Amino acid sequence: MKKVFVIIVTYNGMKWLPECLASLVTSTVPVTILVIDNNSTDGSASYIEENYNDVILFKEKVNLGFGKANNIGLAYALGQNADYVFLLNQDAFVEPETIQNLINVACEHQDYGIISPVQLEYSGNALEMYFYKFMACTATRNFYSDFVLSKSLKAIYEVPFIQAAAWLLPISTLRKIGGFDPIFFHYGEDDNYCQRVLFHNLKIGVVPNVYIRHDSNMTPKPMVPLFSDLYFLNYEKQLYIKYGDLNCDFSVSNIKIEKNKIFKLLIFGCLSFNSQKIKGAFKQLTLLKECNKRIRISRKTNEIINAHYIS
Repeated sequence: MKKVFVIIVTYNGMKWLPECLASLVTSTVPVTILVIDNNSTDGSASYIEENYNDVILFKEKVNLGFGKANNIGLAYALGQNADYVFLLNQDAFVEPETIQNLINVACEHQDYGIISPVQLEYSGNALEMYFYKFMACTATRNFYSDFVLSKSLKAIYEVPFIQAAAWLLPISTLRKIGGFDPIFFHYGEDDNYCQRVLFHNLKIGVVPNVYIRHDSNMTPKPMVPLFSDLYFLNYEKQLYIKYGDLNCDFSVSNIKIEKNKIFKLLIFGCLSFNSQKIKGAFKQLTLLKECNKRIRISRKTNEIINAHYIS
């Protein structure tokens, strides 16, 4: 019997948690459920304690973010000699045979480090929008073509990226890649993890006719004023995603290009006598310097095969 651990990170998830956990109880393969609660204030932790004695609950005192919280569960599963780990969003719901079918494919395709089911929207009547957008690219063209043209479906379709709403990870992936890089707080962790998986010669795949439902909402992107707090948060995250990618070169010239972009903003601020823009540009230069150091440490760590961040 394979030892399968399901990891769910919760943060004020009572809207979905009862249905999410109930769906796992019906799984045809027995699973050990780990919930890492990021200091929810809506009673999520209490609900689990009162209704699911078998769930292993980690109650954090602060919001650790997605990656660091998952790392707690990954470390526990690794220490318990798990065969597979299944990462599931709190707003996602499996079908009874979802996990078993993913494991069946994983056993036959051991060169895959991440395996995902098809992600549907909550109703189950259409593809989840983010999933649709990720799959609608040249690298995954055959996925849609085979369905439309009624061709024989492959057991698994190789993709360059899949969002971490429902990842099956063989324990060999954890031993080789490790956990999520802690330079990410929320968003970007799965981009970086997929980059590392590909760098270490593992594949990423989607299994057709195996499903989860995902109650994600694709909201319009908010306007981000120049040099606002959100601007700097987005800038930092994009630097980590772009230059933390081990599959791409990172050198002094990359940083020079980024500096030149900021210098242009600084010049515009000076020409317009805008002290706010001048201060913002200098703040961005300082942030770039700090990120440069973190990126170099991240790349040096992640290029080595090891259970980083969870061992």
